[in-house]
Amino acid sequence: MWRWDKRNDFMKKAIIFITAFILVYVGMCYLVPGLRIKLDAEPMVYFIESIKSMVLVKSVTSFVAAMIAVIVSGRIKN
Repeated sequence: MWRWDKRNDFMKKAIIFITAFILVYVGMCYLVPGLRIKLDAEPMVYFIESIKSMVLVKSVTSFVAAMIAVIVSGRIKN
């Protein structure tokens, strides 16, 4: 039975990590004025280009924020 609990705990942490990573990354694409791109294009083109812009900085920042979210969620007892 303990294996199921560990697997379930791992899945919860993975979902929290993925969700936090995506939210922080896309949030940085649109909410941080210094990271927004100036492009007059269709919405889909703008979305793709904003994701590709400064990918290393956004990825590292999103990774750190997602790890903090996983650590904090592990310390909260249900």
